[in-house]
Amino acid sequence: MPKTKKKQEAKLFGSPTFVATFADGEVTRMTVFTAPDDLDVERGKKLARYAYESRTGKSAPAFTKAHFEQAGVVFRAYSAVELEDEQEDAEPLAEERGAPQ
Repeated sequence: MPKTKKKQEAKLFGSPTFVATFADGEVTRMTVFTAPDDLDVERGKKLARYAYESRTGKSAPAFTKAHFEQAGVVFRAYSAVELEDEQEDAEPLAEERGAPQ
């Protein structure tokens, strides 16, 4: 009687790839040094922008979508809303508030 092998899930290891799509349709793929269970999306966004600017010689437009993948498996996807930078909006608000009374 032949032995049956149990189907095993592929274990994710190493650094995942951050795949970003920009508003003009340009796509970048950057390996990001981060653990698959603790993804650093901010680092992925920064590296994607650097790659875009290096490739095109222009400032990077907004993201339309992005995801982390490894070995063909997408394990976290982001929408344009999730990828928006909130830092630009937060700084003027802090300046408008002034010093605490």
